Amino acid sequence: MNPLEQFVSVEERPDGVYVKVTRAEKESLRMDLIRSAVENAFVMNFNYAKFEDVVMRARGVFERIGSLFEIYNPDLEKYFFVTTTAQIAALKVSSGCLAMGKRPSGNMLRYYLNRNGISHNVNIESIRDLIAENRWDEFVTVAEITPPVDGSDSKIEMLISIDQNLQPTVRSDGSVDYRDIRSFTSVTKGQLLAVKHPPTPGRPGIGLGGEELPPVPGIDYKLPNGKNTEISVDGKYLLASKTGIVFLHHGLISIVEILNINGNVDFNVGNVKYSGDVLICGSVMPGFTVESEGTIHIKGEVESARIISRNGMVIVEKGILGKSDTQIKAKTGIVVSFAQEAELFTEGLLEFDKFLMHCDCTCETLEGHGHNASVIGGIIKAERTVTIKQAGTEHGSLTKIILFDKRKTQIEDKIRELLLLDKKLNVELETVEKQLKTKIALIKRTDEVSTRARDEVKKWVDAYNLTVQKIKYVAEKIESAKNEPGGPVLYDGFVYIQGPVFTGTELELYGVKYSVVSNMSNKRFRVSNSGIQAGE
Repeated sequence: MNPLEQFVSVEERPDGVYVKVTRAEKESLRMDLIRSAVENAFVMNFNYAKFEDVVMRARGVFERIGSLFEIYNPDLEKYFFVTTTAQIAALKVSSGCLAMGKRPSGNMLRYYLNRNGISHNVNIESIRDLIAENRWDEFVTVAEITPPVDGSDSKIEMLISIDQNLQPTVRSDGSVDYRDIRSFTSVTKGQLLAVKHPPTPGRPGIGLGGEELPPVPGIDYKLPNGKNTEISVDGKYLLASKTGIVFLHHGLISIVEILNINGNVDFNVGNVKYSGDVLICGSVMPGFTVESEGTIHIKGEVESARIISRNGMVIVEKGILGKSDTQIKAKTGIVVSFAQEAELFTEGLLEFDKFLMHCDCTCETLEGHGHNASVIGGIIKAERTVTIKQAGTEHGSLTKIILFDKRKTQIEDKIRELLLLDKKLNVELETVEKQLKTKIALIKRTDEVSTRARDEVKKWVDAYNLTVQKIKYVAEKIESAKNEPGGPVLYDGFVYIQGPVFTGTELELYGVKYSVVSNMSNKRFRVSNSGIQAGE
């Protein structure tokens, strides 16, 4: 019995199934019930769309809706096996089916797959090959998903050139350490720095059962806005909110405001005193001073001048020419090509490329990076390490290299200052004693002592007592400083001279002295229990 007969008039002809639907019948038909009846009858080739078209037109004549119905035999399912992964479905037909005299058709196997939730991208050719080539008892891939296409991430296009390898260090107070920066990119307020190309959502795929497979949308990266930058209202552009020097810090574009002097510091400019960072594109001429709370970067040279950075560093690209009247001071570090007859002081790293000649240098660490980075004459005082290529010259220039215990030095300096104060107070005490003795002697010669005289004596007595108290207080501080623990000294510092070490070089490592009496090369000097060891 045709399952459609309970709903409409049906004729099964040699070329297919025909149905007739009148307008009156159309109004009472329920398509959900018809679909359910066809499915329960296991009709494998019912063209639902064609049937629905005939119903919608309701012409009242027999119209073909497809081939004669093929009926699925669920009893054969015990010979069919399907397995799936996240990507494919594979089908196996047992040869036991043939032994029972049953040879499944392609439509039957496709219908079976559909009953097992596999309806998308079923490969009819694979099913036909399975049957035609008698590939029984083996799994054959018969369906594949249409994988989703993931979205692309947003892209940040830089509109300015920044060397990714030249990234300064931003200190805790927001100031910038330019130790690794030798060239700058300047920007002006409102200048475009970067543009963001938005992410794409991707294209969904289709699973084995026809379900949608969502794609992974592209990541929407934020514009790398750092200090002194802003994002446009539409979120597409990054702009400079201030004029200055642009740099990268932890992947963010930042701008530091800077005093930019295009030429030399000379009579046209005068002495420079600034609260932030300073960039001098020329040189600092003799007799001038540059003072700053931030970093000072000089692209030219310094000659017989004073450069002071109270909280930053000093960079001099073309070197320092002094005549014992040049002073470079920087809180966090000094970078210089070369220096001659100059005083260099920093609490951080002192770096140079070519030479330090007859200089007085104090630093935490000294590093010579050039091929022949040499210390010739003068004195080097470092807290931690000294690494250079050459010390001294063949002519025997006296070159001193000292490693010192900073804590011990601070205590000694403190005691020295207290001793100077004690000496000053004792001089004041002598003056007060003379004045007091003079006033007392005058009173003793007078029968009547005036109120004014008594007040004068009292004033000098009070001054005497106050000075004595100060002297006593300073004496206590001196004693306390002498007993102040300097902490255990770990003699782990070293002086490493990678090239020649000439006669005339003197080393003092944490108070232990060593004189080079014959030329040597490639030595690392350390303190041991037996003194200073010179190893390779």
